[in-house]
Amino acid sequence: MKIAFSARGLSVSSGGARQFIKSLVPALAECRGSDELIFMYDRRRFCGLASDCQEIAMECRNKIWWDFVYFPRMLRKLKVDAAIFPKNVIPFFTNCACYVVIHDLAYFVSGLNAYPFLDTLYMRSLIPRSVRRAAGVFAVSRNTEQDIIRYTGCDSKKITVTYEAADKCYRHIDDPESLKTVKRKYEVPDRFVLYTGSLSPRKNLVRLLEAFGKMRGRIPHNLALTGSKSWKDRSVHETIQRLGLRDTVKRLGYVEEQDMPALYNLASAYVYPSLYEGFGLPVLEAMQCGCPVVASNATSIPEVAGDAAMLFDPCDTGAIAEALYKILTDEIAREQLIASGFRQAAKYSWRRCAETMLTAVRQAKGGD
Repeated sequence: MKIAFSARGLSVSSGGARQFIKSLVPALAECRGSDELIFMYDRRRFCGLASDCQEIAMECRNKIWWDFVYFPRMLRKLKVDAAIFPKNVIPFFTNCACYVVIHDLAYFVSGLNAYPFLDTLYMRSLIPRSVRRAAGVFAVSRNTEQDIIRYTGCDSKKITVTYEAADKCYRHIDDPESLKTVKRKYEVPDRFVLYTGSLSPRKNLVRLLEAFGKMRGRIPHNLALTGSKSWKDRSVHETIQRLGLRDTVKRLGYVEEQDMPALYNLASAYVYPSLYEGFGLPVLEAMQCGCPVVASNATSIPEVAGDAAMLFDPCDTGAIAEALYKILTDEIAREQLIASGFRQAAKYSWRRCAETMLTAVRQAKGGD
């Protein structure tokens, strides 16, 4: 089979879809078998990510034009059998079997305020259309599979679950000097709880800050937040001011990708209080680095974390505070979570994700 893959999402600076594409492309190339895979980018600098496969760079700064004009035109020229779209939407005017990856349906959850208005309008319009047109749909978790069915009416037989995984760069680091370098670079304290991700409302950071405020005087730890400017993040900054947490909360801003494993290694614990996730990749990243995880019990997070995280009700600041206090003060619980975290993270792999995806495409072609 000749299969095309749209890798335009690599050009965004951060985000779950970018990490998904970056990790999946080499895994697909590695387990392609006799299939001919063609990876298409919107920047030449990404060529080389897929070893021994055809790679095409179509330089274009306009993502809509690239998605809806450049890519479909190239599909027709190459006469491919199938195309995989890893960012929720299938463009119009394609002439082959199309497969779409759905990362989450937060756009459809009323009151969540997950994304800007125009993004929400765009996705609410195009995700259901894409799912209906698709030869197959890939969901990143069982929870996302159920949301696809709930919000688009998709037949469950059309959906294949393709779990994500933490990249191999996330690991326990034994080199004290490399850890010290990152510690100095971001000026993190000796004892801190880490949160990684955006500061948008669905990440539930206001309640996390309120929980941290409740623990003032009970623990010596600071809270370190990554993330630069985010959608509707003003409430986070206002809460820090309102609760007098400026000396307790360390804003790290944008953290370079190569420094993230060291931050997980330096942290006393990782906290993930999100109200809604399609998968929740940072949970596995922390586990793979040997950082104990406390996390929300909402949506896909319990599915991904299994019994290797201490879960809490994300709407209960008291429950968040108690979970954090226990993980920071109970050494036995910490050690148990670290050990079970390594085991849980090892259950996931990008190769397995790629193999599942390619198998679904081949079986669909064979059934034509």
